[in-house]
Amino acid sequence: MKKKTILIIVFITSTALAGILLTQIYWVGTAYKLKEEQFDNSVRIALKSVVNHFQQNKSDTTFQKKLKALACRKTKLSIDDYIDSEKLDSLIKDELKCMDIKSMYHYGIYSKYNNRFVIGNSDDYRTELLDSPFQFSLASIYKPGDYYLSIFFTNKTHILLHRMELWLFLSILFLFILVISFASVIFTILHQKKISEIKTDFINNMTHEFKTPIATSSLAAEMIQKKEVISNPNKLMKYSSIILDENSRLQNQVEQVLQVAILESGKYNFKVRKLNANDLVKAVINSFELRIKDGNIKVEINQNATKPYFLGDKTHILNVFYNLIDNAIKYSPENPLILVSTFNVNDNIVISVKDNGIGISKEHQNNIFKNLFRVPTGNIHEVRGFGLGLYYVKTIVDQFGGKIQLVSEPGKGSNFKLFFPATATKN
Repeated sequence: MKKKTILIIVFITSTALAGILLTQIYWVGTAYKLKEEQFDNSVRIALKSVVNHFQQNKSDTTFQKKLKALACRKTKLSIDDYIDSEKLDSLIKDELKCMDIKSMYHYGIYSKYNNRFVIGNSDDYRTELLDSPFQFSLASIYKPGDYYLSIFFTNKTHILLHRMELWLFLSILFLFILVISFASVIFTILHQKKISEIKTDFINNMTHEFKTPIATSSLAAEMIQKKEVISNPNKLMKYSSIILDENSRLQNQVEQVLQVAILESGKYNFKVRKLNANDLVKAVINSFELRIKDGNIKVEINQNATKPYFLGDKTHILNVFYNLIDNAIKYSPENPLILVSTFNVNDNIVISVKDNGIGISKEHQNNIFKNLFRVPTGNIHEVRGFGLGLYYVKTIVDQFGGKIQLVSEPGKGSNFKLFFPATATKN
């Protein structure tokens, strides 16, 4: 899939997702407003019922006699003679309960003339009660009409959200699932595109790597067929050696691809035994003897491990060491100096391969052990590969309970350290 197509898909789906999100937020806001209106209407109905009760009570014969008795003793009746505070508290509680309103509230009766409260539990919320939208005139109960009954709810928002909690939970849950699914799809598309590019690069590299030894072998075989070469033993040996070398190179490349394929398929059968790290290092270095002489390569070996034994498959461990030393040589283009060391740290045997090559930048160090990943090598065009070597190394090291550590800086070389649990003796 082309990059432009992916960008179009991401843009369209992102726009759709944003539209769904905004629509959902709009409906949540609308639902909240409806719940708020429903709550406000319920409060107004409850308070209206309270006021109506005292208005009807004013016409009661017994209450009229009580007022006349009070008028004989007082110069002027006050509002608390018409409204009993205990009765008011009880009525408000009952009416709100009837409307299924369980929010904490404060109420009070005050005069708009001087904002003085005369009845209620309003000591700490006077300002809120004065500004409350729930206020009812008591002019029908007591003249003059400057007295109002006001109520304020301290957790109104919490009550409204509580009434919507199931709907909110489902909305958030489905939006979360939608966002995660969208992100997963986009990540999968980008990941697959990256894998496709890596595989294309791998195929191109493999084609080049296979084509070179095949072409060289073919050319050498053509030369051997010429009469002047057949009659010259030295030339015959030379071209025969080229064919053998290129065939060996091709075989190694095929073997590397097959080893990784077997590891990924899980169809491997390791022959685990106790191995001597010092002996394995010597064996691998010996296999590089001709290459070291021809390439003016300097290799130093420090075998300081007193407990060199560990468990592993000899063939695969040798391949691991071979890969690390081969990389150290390939990526040290000028006067290669390779230091191979063995030593013990705590209960581990450590094999260290250090070079003075081009090094690896921090941005690539987290990726070098990934399958098919190849570090850009700048101007070193002759260094090629499949991006399988270090992936293979990491897989094998992990398989036998070890770990791998890298210390590297661009221009200052690289140091790979392999840690394996050491065993005390050979037997």
